[in-house]
Amino acid sequence: DYVAFTFFVGCMAMMAAAAFFFLSLSQFDTKWRTSILVSGLITFIAAVHYWYMRDYWATVGESPTFFRYVDWVLTVPLMCVEFYLILKVAGAKKSLMWKLIFASVIMLVTGYFGETIYNTGSGPAIWGLISGLAYFYIVYEIWFGTAKKLAENAGGSLLKAHKTLCWFVLVGWAI
Repeated sequence: DYVAFTFFVGCMAMMAAAAFFFLSLSQFDTKWRTSILVSGLITFIAAVHYWYMRDYWATVGESPTFFRYVDWVLTVPLMCVEFYLILKVAGAKKSLMWKLIFASVIMLVTGYFGETIYNTGSGPAIWGLISGLAYFYIVYEIWFGTAKKLAENAGGSLLKAHKTLCWFVLVGWAI
């Protein structure tokens, strides 16, 4: 069963990443420790949910939609917190974090509505459009907006970390 195996591999990869983040926490400069801790939380939460998704798939044989959204409603806003934590050193305000979190919740809730509740007729297209607009707002903000400007002004490793997160959001969330 390739699907169950994929969930298993994903679970193990996320658990390994969580272990790495938690065990190496003390090796980072204090200004980055909260960010590393949040990274560990994101990967640990994902590992637990991948385990449940694998089990659901193996038992029921259907897409674990509910577990995907439970995972995302926890990990996606935490990823928005990551942008703030990294850019805080460059002067980011909490308002940036809250804008990203709000947009991510809109993206996820409307995506869930379109996929599960209003999934007939034009429902998926309408809810998908709203979800997509929230996603593209986040992409715009991190690639071209305030977040990008803060990262460019800071330069160096902060700009590199920001760019890595940007690619993760652009490609990883689009998938």
